[in-house]
Amino acid sequence: MSKKRARNSRNRGKSNAQLGRSPNVEPAKQYILIVVEGEETEYNYFKSLKTSLQLKTTTVEVVPGKGGDPLVIVETANKWRLRNKQQKQKGREVTYDKIYCVFDGDKPTEYKKALEQAKSYGIIAIPSIPCFEFWFLLHYQYTAKSFDKCKDVIYELNSEIKKDGIKDYDKARDMYSVLEPRLDQAIANAQRLEKYHLEEQQTEQQKTLNIDCANPSTKVHQLVKYLQDQKDYKTSKH
Repeated sequence: MSKKRARNSRNRGKSNAQLGRSPNVEPAKQYILIVVEGEETEYNYFKSLKTSLQLKTTTVEVVPGKGGDPLVIVETANKWRLRNKQQKQKGREVTYDKIYCVFDGDKPTEYKKALEQAKSYGIIAIPSIPCFEFWFLLHYQYTAKSFDKCKDVIYELNSEIKKDGIKDYDKARDMYSVLEPRLDQAIANAQRLEKYHLEEQQTEQQKTLNIDCANPSTKVHQLVKYLQDQKDYKTSKH
């Protein structure tokens, strides 16, 4: 009897667990769309994050919007949602499980409208006030002080990134690769800031505070954490 036949004979009737094999599980596919402002800061960040995570069970598509108007970003995301829905009805394309739009909150009127529109479309808003660079700053420090403009955030960021041998912040730089060693700290700082704003909302003076409009604030960590969680996303085969 050949060695292969003998081995098969010995293994016959044994379970996957007894044989040391993985259970009958197949990768599940999640399809996620992320619409961001422009083709530099946010676009480069999420493309680099996607590459770093090497997700096997999740397809992530990062799409650049046009300009810095949050309403335009939301409407761009909605156009993709509607196109995807039409293609799915024709049997040509899978449906996005989640759609995110990433935008800044430095234009209060447009920002509030964008939040409302995103909610009405079933799109998940990932805002930062005053801008996305605040998320970068949280990699170095925790702060709850408000910023009038994005340039004020960048001023502080420039003093911090020197710790990593970078002279000045550049929107075209691959900031994810620079900041990745500090990612856990950034998430912890963002969660701490969320808790701070929630506690502020409970005070008598701030009971009308809209946390989504708090300065400073960001929800980027929520999207980053969600994508990290997809590394272990699987479903049992039926």
